[in-house]
Amino acid sequence: MQRMLHMIWVVFLMAWCVAGSAQASEVEPLAAPTADVNWTGPFRLGAGDVLNVFIWKHKELSTIVTVRPDGKINYPLIGEIEAKGLTLGEIEERINKQLKQHIQDPQVTVILEATHSFRIFVLGEVMQPGVFDLKGPVTVIQALAMARGLTTFASRNKIFIVNPGRSGEQRIPFNYSKFVQGEDSNQNVMLRPGDTVIVP
Repeated sequence: MQRMLHMIWVVFLMAWCVAGSAQASEVEPLAAPTADVNWTGPFRLGAGDVLNVFIWKHKELSTIVTVRPDGKINYPLIGEIEAKGLTLGEIEERINKQLKQHIQDPQVTVILEATHSFRIFVLGEVMQPGVFDLKGPVTVIQALAMARGLTTFASRNKIFIVNPGRSGEQRIPFNYSKFVQGEDSNQNVMLRPGDTVIVP
């Protein structure tokens, strides 16, 4: 019986998230804490991401590389290349520029084979705390759903998000009770890689 009630709660939480996104256009937008809170833009590489580098007409230089923990990759003829924080287009341009010193008119294509850098953490009074590897951005409420919802001891009005890599505001509050009541929906921000959602 307890397991069934728990599953009903998870389904309700996910349904509420979908309904909230449908009503977002009707809610007057509020000022975000900083310009960096809602993360958008192209995907940027991080440690653990796997890249397939293809050089046209140079099969011997086409290879699969992994971004190391220090943010660099090792590539034939070139050696170490800084990759962390770059988009796929930027790493293509960097490899192309350095290969021009060794071969004529290189045609470089970089494909993202797998991403392991896009992960978030959910800690505290949730049913399943832990590390979650993502395929794309999620909101705070979606992250809580991934952690199987809140426990009965959770301080629903004191949830917050932290990430030392964010500029400006490094501690973002999230009031679960207000969100469920349809208030202050703008606080349901898009999480960034490395964000930690803490539920006291």
